Amino acid sequence: MVTDRETELAERLIKLHDGRSYQELQEMSAPPKDPNDDGKITEDMYLDMCRDIESEMGALESIEPIDCLPRNGSKLTLWKAKYSKSDIKVFWAIGFDSETLKVQDVLVQW
Repeated sequence: MVTDRETELAERLIKLHDGRSYQELQEMSAPPKDPNDDGKITEDMYLDMCRDIESEMGALESIEPIDCLPRNGSKLTLWKAKYSKSDIKVFWAIGFDSETLKVQDVLVQW
């Protein structure tokens, strides 16, 4: 089950993909477990992703929970979002650390 706090954080994270909130996104995110990990999202990558979402999907209209998958030390929450330029729902998978509720994983698919 997705908690109210996880719902609040997931909605905030999805809304942060507006191209104006890189620093806030970084504050919500857990540091990489491996300091040499190249998987960190840079500000340029973030801005590119936001531009792609805006140009292809439009403005965010709604967010709905789908389910959650408990994992060892974390929880993967699944969401669908509706955007103004498309009837296609966007799938968001957001992984939270169980103790800190910091974001560990984000996957967006449309």
